[in-house]
Amino acid sequence: MMRDQGRARKKATIFRIFLIPLIAIMLVQGAITVGALVVRRTAKTLEEYSGSMMSRLVENRKVILENDMNQRWASVYEREDRMNAVLNQYLTGQLAGLEEVLQSRELRNGLLEALFPECLDVLQNNATTGTFLILTRAEELEEGEFDGFFIRDSDPDTNPANLSDLLLERGSKHLSRAWDIPLDTNWTTRFHMDAPGENDADRYFYEPWRAGADYPEADTSDLGYWSVPFTLEKTADPHEMITYSVPLRYRGLTYGVLGVEISCQSLYDYFPAAELNDSQQSGYVLALKRNNSYFPLVGKGILYNLVRDMEGGFALRETDYNGLSQVREAGLNGQGIYAVACPLKLYGNHAPYEDTEWVLLGLDTEEDLFGMSRQLYVWMILSVLIGLAFGVAGIYLVVRHLTRPVQRLMKSIMEGRTGLQSYKPSNILEIDALYDVVNDLTQRQKEAENILLEEKERYKMALESATDIFFSYDLRTEMLDLVNHPTMSGKFRCSSFGGGFIDPEYIYEEDRSKAVKALHSDADRFYVEFRLKWPEDASFHWVAVTGQVVYDTDGQRWRLVGSIRNIQEQKEREAEQLRKNTVDGVTGLLAYSAGMEALAACREARPEGVMADLYLDQLNQTNEKNGIVFGDMILEELGGLIRERCQALTEAEDCRTVALRLNRDEFVLWLEGRTAEQAARFIQGLLDAACVCFQEETFSVSLRAGLACAEGGQSAEQSVRMAKLARGQVRPGSGKAYLLYDDVPQELRTALPLLQAHEINTLGYGDEVSLVSVALNLFGKGADFPAQMMLMIRKIGRFYHAEGVQVSLLRPDFNSNYLSCHWSRDGAAAPQSVTKYTEEEKRAFFAWLGEEEVRYFSRRESCQGMFQHFLCVEPNQQGIVLPMYDSGSYIGNLCILDAPSTILDDEGAYQDLAELGRVIQSQLNQQQHDIASRAKSEFLSRMSHEIRTPMNGIIGMTAIALQKDQGQERIMDCLQKIQSSSNYLLGLINDILDMSKIESGKMKLEPVDFDMTEMLDTIEELIMPQISAKKIRFDRSVSLTHRWYFADRMRISQVLINLLGNAVKFTPCEGRIVLTVRELEAAEEDAQVYFAVTDTGVGIAKEEQDRVFRAFEQAGTNPSKQQGTGLGLSISSRLIQMMGSNICLDSALGEGSTFSFTIPLALGSQVETGEEQEELSFEGRHILVVEDNELNAEIAQCLLEERGFEVECVYDGAQAVERIRSAPPGAYDVVLMDIMMPVMDGLEATRAIRAMEREDCRTLPIIAMSANAFDDDLKKSVACGMNGHLSKPVEVDKLYQVLNEVLNRH
Repeated sequence: MMRDQGRARKKATIFRIFLIPLIAIMLVQGAITVGALVVRRTAKTLEEYSGSMMSRLVENRKVILENDMNQRWASVYEREDRMNAVLNQYLTGQLAGLEEVLQSRELRNGLLEALFPECLDVLQNNATTGTFLILTRAEELEEGEFDGFFIRDSDPDTNPANLSDLLLERGSKHLSRAWDIPLDTNWTTRFHMDAPGENDADRYFYEPWRAGADYPEADTSDLGYWSVPFTLEKTADPHEMITYSVPLRYRGLTYGVLGVEISCQSLYDYFPAAELNDSQQSGYVLALKRNNSYFPLVGKGILYNLVRDMEGGFALRETDYNGLSQVREAGLNGQGIYAVACPLKLYGNHAPYEDTEWVLLGLDTEEDLFGMSRQLYVWMILSVLIGLAFGVAGIYLVVRHLTRPVQRLMKSIMEGRTGLQSYKPSNILEIDALYDVVNDLTQRQKEAENILLEEKERYKMALESATDIFFSYDLRTEMLDLVNHPTMSGKFRCSSFGGGFIDPEYIYEEDRSKAVKALHSDADRFYVEFRLKWPEDASFHWVAVTGQVVYDTDGQRWRLVGSIRNIQEQKEREAEQLRKNTVDGVTGLLAYSAGMEALAACREARPEGVMADLYLDQLNQTNEKNGIVFGDMILEELGGLIRERCQALTEAEDCRTVALRLNRDEFVLWLEGRTAEQAARFIQGLLDAACVCFQEETFSVSLRAGLACAEGGQSAEQSVRMAKLARGQVRPGSGKAYLLYDDVPQELRTALPLLQAHEINTLGYGDEVSLVSVALNLFGKGADFPAQMMLMIRKIGRFYHAEGVQVSLLRPDFNSNYLSCHWSRDGAAAPQSVTKYTEEEKRAFFAWLGEEEVRYFSRRESCQGMFQHFLCVEPNQQGIVLPMYDSGSYIGNLCILDAPSTILDDEGAYQDLAELGRVIQSQLNQQQHDIASRAKSEFLSRMSHEIRTPMNGIIGMTAIALQKDQGQERIMDCLQKIQSSSNYLLGLINDILDMSKIESGKMKLEPVDFDMTEMLDTIEELIMPQISAKKIRFDRSVSLTHRWYFADRMRISQVLINLLGNAVKFTPCEGRIVLTVRELEAAEEDAQVYFAVTDTGVGIAKEEQDRVFRAFEQAGTNPSKQQGTGLGLSISSRLIQMMGSNICLDSALGEGSTFSFTIPLALGSQVETGEEQEELSFEGRHILVVEDNELNAEIAQCLLEERGFEVECVYDGAQAVERIRSAPPGAYDVVLMDIMMPVMDGLEATRAIRAMEREDCRTLPIIAMSANAFDDDLKKSVACGMNGHLSKPVEVDKLYQVLNEVLNRH
């Protein structure tokens, strides 16, 4: 009893032990929290935070407003230079000075019209509500009316094209009508300004005017003036605004004021008073600061209205809060007003104005500013006290609750495991000990159950994560239990399998006996690998079966358990490694060791056959020239050809073959059971196919072979050495590419050559190597580009399993596309090598290509002419196109024919194709650039030779003619040769000029009526001296229905002379040349005329025929041996193209050439030729020759004096102008003026003469005489006032003719 009472008392004290300390702790914690709030001056800190928040808001508004005022609106000062440029142009056009303009009302209005667009641009680009420009006066500042304009924008955020949002406040009605800008209701024409200082509203004009006049050298940005708010109308005007204006100065004189307006209404958007507090009892003020007082200009909010009404502005008093001031003598509802002042930096340090301190102020009442922070402080104190009260109450309830632990423990035990889990310890020793005992027993039971579940889950996860199939086979019942098979997991009866658990029918035949033996073994463990096909599989796969016997308790064999693992990938890797060890990586043939083993194994069954030794000649030299990759690609193709031929022989004749690579450039073939004749036919076919693939003129390699019949007693090595001996007797150029050992002379058989075999270690260039890498390595060395390109497109075709690959290049100068390189899988010949296209097709094709680097064309698209002309494809073909460009210009394409379109679905394959196209494009561009560079170098070399040859003749003949005691006949002969050399030199120069005109598009055809027969006679006369010198027979075959035609006679003659000249040059002595001219068909107004020049000359090879029409190029391997620039045929081809046709070439080496063309010629009218004119005479005429070269001046003087001219010479344009100015009117009848001269050129001199205030200077004939021979030079001469143009060297008759025509007109 006493024990129970003592325990009850002890338990009863638990309530006090917990309750009293916890309540004390809560009270102490509350006191500490309140003390901390007081000591840390939390109330003051919250008020300062409120002030800083307001400061940041006002500062942000200040930054926004300041940026817009300085960067958007004040940027108008940058317009001064553009305004001055317009002013300068206007003054120049009016021939007046600035002061004269400012004094003239009409000139001022004209200047305002010129400046009006610039001001409109200011209005639309600066987002202002208006702009203005006011012109000043020349006199001092005073009251009066001023000209200008003022435009107001009702919606500055939009800029409609029709200017519908603009109004004209000031300015002339002419501006309103011209720009379709309506007039405002208060519109007036001019600005009225009171006297300076009388009206502050006029300071926006007077202040910048005065500053511009006082500081003419100051920077315009320092003279910008911000006005206080005002209205434009002196009477009532609701539109209040501020302005920014700058003076406009020109050469030190201020001629106007330019400015922009910003309406006060638009400024309200910058003053969102609501952001300072939600009660709207706040405000923003834009004010001027004068002597520590602030004068409101514009603002928004209740407090702005309050301070605006304070007379004399308002002042601020500093407070204890950083950045926060209080407005003196101001309040709202008994509360003080606090302000944050942020100065605006609107003026520079050198601004010559007063009132430059503009300030943005934010205003808020004391309650709105500090009310929230003070309330927050009170609520913090209250929350501490309330929390303390709740804490005490909570402690009481918790302690009371802890007195009932025994009832809860008993209840928990009765509820079982769930109750024990939810029980919370009572912290009473006896009760907790009892709870621990019960809970421990329960926990042990739970852990045992969890271990069992965990082991079960582990087994399940192991099965699910493994790819192996697990089996358990009952040896007594013959029941198989499969686990982890995708579709066949379960139990199966295997009594029909002959004592095993796998049906032998599902085991690969070659592996069946081995597998069945292992599966029926009596061993306790077994492991076997074989090929197995499950019932639902379509093919066999390698598996590894592992098994172990399980014995029962009686020691009897009970079960067979194990796994079946798929090892297909492992076997494939082993096979691939074996293949790499036995097969040559480049050719795909057997390597030496593996090949000799295969050869020996093959001959064991049948030793008779033929051994062939193949040797690839010149491979080492080719590798040195073009790189190892080049040679390897030849070997790769050759290996593929050998494998293909051997496989075909095996399938057709049922005989085995072995092909191996003996060394770098030597191969061995074993043809089982073949006779010498059969083997010879096979080898000949192989050599022929190799010859087609590797034409010697392109690849510089050839294939030779030796054959030896093998018998049973011979070893494989001996047979190879016999074949090698026979091959060694085949000499290049002998006409035979193989030799039988039996045909080798007996005396040469004494010693067989060594085998010289070794393994070649190379990875090759199979499908696992990217084509981009192959291309970069292939083109990285060597100059044999055609062969490299052929190997590359063959590789591309094999890689993509295409039916063909081809490269076509564009010739835009001939509107044609030609096939540069072609490969076809079936060996088919290339389609037409050259196709013509139209400009419409060109535009359509380029549009189809777009910007894509890879395009696919369908069979339907290939039926269109556009694709056939640009891709050189045939109808119903499909494939992939890789377009190629040079500096952005299309140059051609690479087509992969009949390649599957699914290639482009793979992003990686698409990128590989694009990169491959870029590599080949780069190589083609480099090749074309190299060809062009060589051609131009050869052209310069030939030009040097061609110019020096006639120059040597001129210099030599001149030296001979100047020698003493030369007879008249000898001197005349020298002069004639000098003239001939000079004409030849002029012809060279004319060729170059013609080519330049054609290339620049300045060549023009000039049709005239001409007699075809007479033209042909003239051509024959010109060409006959060269023909006669080589004793060439010349025939003309002319068949014309009409005689007179209307065309460019000179250019047709030029083409025929070029063609005939080439024929004479390349035709040997006593050869034959035929000129054929035939009218094919005629209509009412035109006819088709056929021209042809045929010769029996050296001819042109087919591969060179395209080159002869290119500029700077000639056919033949050594163009330096041929005379000429290489421009003649190119010029002729271009001229015929301009006439609507093309020159065709039909030629063969050693058989001569035929150049022909057919052009449409309009029918002409007969022109009567007048009688021979008498020799022109210019007696009594006075001519002024202006020529800086004394020799040319002397020549001109002699020629002119011969016909009666009185000649005076001056040597530059300035002298000519001075001579004419000083001469009396009419002193000269005509002037011959050179163009390029020192001091003053001919064009400038002509302008100066025409500008003289003399009637004869305006009509005096002036003829240009210059070496500049282009049409642009003629146009420049006429434009400056000249009456004619003669090109140097001047033809004497043409000089007299032009002078006569000019003088007769004047």
